[in-house]
Amino acid sequence: MSQHLQQRIIKAKTTFPVMAVFALLLWCLGVEWPLDADVVLSGWWGTLAAPMWAVEGANMLLCLIALYMMAELNSAYSLVGRRTMLHGLFFLLMWVAAPWVSHCVEANLLLCFLLATVGNLFDGYQQRHGVGALFGLSAFVGLGSLLCPPVLLLVPLLYVSAWFFQSLSVRSFLAGLMGLLWPYWVLFVFAFCADRMELFATFFSTFLPPFFSGYTHVPFLAWVLWGSSLLLSAGSLGFVLYRYGRYKIRTRLFLAFLLWWTFLVALLWIVAPSVGKLLSPLLFASVGLLAGHLFSFTRTRASNICFLGVLVWLVMLSVYSCVWMRW
Repeated sequence: MSQHLQQRIIKAKTTFPVMAVFALLLWCLGVEWPLDADVVLSGWWGTLAAPMWAVEGANMLLCLIALYMMAELNSAYSLVGRRTMLHGLFFLLMWVAAPWVSHCVEANLLLCFLLATVGNLFDGYQQRHGVGALFGLSAFVGLGSLLCPPVLLLVPLLYVSAWFFQSLSVRSFLAGLMGLLWPYWVLFVFAFCADRMELFATFFSTFLPPFFSGYTHVPFLAWVLWGSSLLLSAGSLGFVLYRYGRYKIRTRLFLAFLLWWTFLVALLWIVAPSVGKLLSPLLFASVGLLAGHLFSFTRTRASNICFLGVLVWLVMLSVYSCVWMRW
């Protein structure tokens, strides 16, 4: 019975729209009122004030862009292997369950930058002189590092993966360095022309967050989602290893990259919990893709029960976060 129910849920065309409407309603319950109140966005750039409706509208728009980019990654590279939005469903439920993400413009903007990074990396597959792909990859990482500098620690993984994807050469490596430094060059020129060099200095004075501190400020729900993400990733790792010899070489490399990406982002979350809210959507996106792949290809009774259990668990976390904790 559970097997048939799982397949109906995965293959049904109404599954994602229904869950998207459900998630939208929960997200609206978590919005602060009144909508015409000002929200102060503070950082190394200083303070910016914007009306609540504009900030929340930007959050929803960035979420839709992220879902579209994930759908494009799946369609172009067959990460899930089926025409389904199961990966988007998992991501959306985790995104709604984390109010520090769904109502944070910086976190959602960083997610879009890093998804564009992954897209450029995959586009460069077997392009021996993939100058454009490496430049775009590094430029988006550079832009993301302006919001969350620890993402620069992911650069070695990206370049090692580019080498395995046969897209790294001397020319593309130099293009990647230029792309990585380009956002900082633009920031320097802006600060110099606007006579605000203190802006440039302030950014580098706060470049690295405090490591191994601030654990008490991380909400308990964040640790629950972090643990749930790791369990799903571990299950996906076991399934990928089980089917490793059946994959095409390209799919094998892409899934291996996503697994390394997931575990490194989870490790960064532990090392620098002060920027955990910015790293959370990166973890949710990669786990969504891996979990979608896992449950799209499994047929055993145990996997069917796990699928239903994960789905119910994420729905419960979303309701708890947006309804119980809010009201």
